[in-house]
Amino acid sequence: MAISGLEHLVTEPQDMKIVVPENVVEALSVVDRALSSYMHRELVSSTEVTDVLLDVRTALNRPAQPATDVSIDLSDVESGMEVPAQA
Repeated sequence: MAISGLEHLVTEPQDMKIVVPENVVEALSVVDRALSSYMHRELVSSTEVTDVLLDVRTALNRPAQPATDVSIDLSDVESGMEVPAQA
């Protein structure tokens, strides 16, 4: 069986640290709030969507501030992605 060039690069996942700038965290927060607000509605006005997009744009255009460290335990992510075997 032939091994492709990428298969030998696969290793056990390690915990990784991702540095997220504060303005990105704020932009994600704006998106999350808007999504939770719009989730149960059938229609959303173009004005409301424009307001959210402008808020996201404003958050992303702020000068860079010190980053926030985020640690991800990949074992938690992997266990959530496991699919039970079918008999």
